[in-house]
Amino acid sequence: MSLAARFVARFVAVVAVVAFSNLVLLGCSSDPPEPDPTSNATTNTGTPGGTASPTATPRTRLPPDAAPTRDDVLRAGTAVTSGPVTVVALVDGTAVEQADGSARLALPAGAGEVVATLAAPDGLAIDALIDDTALVRADEGAQPPVAGIRLTGNGRLVPVGDVVQVVGSAEPQELWLATTAVESADWGEREGGRSLAVSPAAWARGGGSAASTLLGEQLVALEPEAASDTMQQQLTCHEVGAPDKETWNLEPWRPAVGLLAMAAARCNPEP
Repeated sequence: MSLAARFVARFVAVVAVVAFSNLVLLGCSSDPPEPDPTSNATTNTGTPGGTASPTATPRTRLPPDAAPTRDDVLRAGTAVTSGPVTVVALVDGTAVEQADGSARLALPAGAGEVVATLAAPDGLAIDALIDDTALVRADEGAQPPVAGIRLTGNGRLVPVGDVVQVVGSAEPQELWLATTAVESADWGEREGGRSLAVSPAAWARGGGSAASTLLGEQLVALEPEAASDTMQQQLTCHEVGAPDKETWNLEPWRPAVGLLAMAAARCNPEP
């Protein structure tokens, strides 16, 4: 499938593009899922010649009604821990730590049904985003996120009062919590000049707004030069169009051309 087609699917909420499916191939193995008509997905965005920056749009929080309270979840739920960050899920099961430090918790099937309820301990807040990923922040506010959450299936994350409900899908899925989006970033000489080889964590390769935000934040924290327009656009291009590539090579000397032109150039626009 073409890189451009991936961009259209992922950025349908923010980029009005048609007839862009015949651009160069990057060898992606499968089509992206159809967008949920009730949920507008967002991720890193940019305009031609403009800046690509992480976009994490929160869902509107619904009134509590009959949802379990935060205290209920914290008292009886299952802890899911990645690094220093723990969230709690009111569902039977045990979270399994992964080799990269992330954690996965199996959730039952249940299309349209609430299959789990999430809450954050004191000092943390779960910010559910409109593409059914979530960021974990140090309390509510503008602080950089400390972790991200995504589902491995087609479930939804719906904020209700001070908890987040997981609406299930027809098939079982997993809740995946991670604190690391960028495993490493190493400078070298490639492609005719300086190049930053970024190794994303498996969790971040799954895409979504939470992954985009953590990738951008953590990469700039590791390598401040990655904050430039062109480096951010190349990062987004690889995230969307070549998520399974072993390393994402970003070159500071390439021009910032906007995401669509970046896709047409296979993430490698020439000066």
